[in-house]
Amino acid sequence: MAAAATMAQLRSAVRAFAAVGHTPGDVMAGVNRTLIDLDSPLLASCCYIRLEPHGHHAHAVTAGHPPPLLRHPDGTTDALDLDIGPVLGVDRASAYPTTRITLPPGSVLALYTDGLVEEPGADIDVGIDRLRASLAHARADTLDELADRLLHNARGSSYRADDIALLLTECGPERGLRAAGGGGP
Repeated sequence: MAAAATMAQLRSAVRAFAAVGHTPGDVMAGVNRTLIDLDSPLLASCCYIRLEPHGHHAHAVTAGHPPPLLRHPDGTTDALDLDIGPVLGVDRASAYPTTRITLPPGSVLALYTDGLVEEPGADIDVGIDRLRASLAHARADTLDELADRLLHNARGSSYRADDIALLLTECGPERGLRAAGGGGP
């Protein structure tokens, strides 16, 4: 219960820092200080991406979070190589570098929690690669259908020590972004 309340406060902090126009790195630094000020024993990972209003680029910052995946229009899918900052709640002075990424028209960006890719006794990179391959090969007519396909295996697993969340965003030719998501306990 305490972890859920803390996460709700952190989501509110992200929105507040973003709403006043802070850079992505400053948003993450502010959220880090917020978590420390809450005097919580919890640490948190986070990935924040700000889409450019015109063009096909975004600015991404991560605090110890698994890398977003990008499925290109030809189906190839990569884990984005972002500069990684420390998890939230460790050091008040932590800095969070921002990485500019390109989102080609027709690409799909996937953000997810570690609960979707973690399995007991396996390196998290194995789970990330499995999700990357699933995203590359999954065929779906809509983002909702694609999200359901990607979440199918996770929902059937008997082991889930963490929550599962998935957010998909498709970059259209006119910068039209559509999003779908899902998850569960």
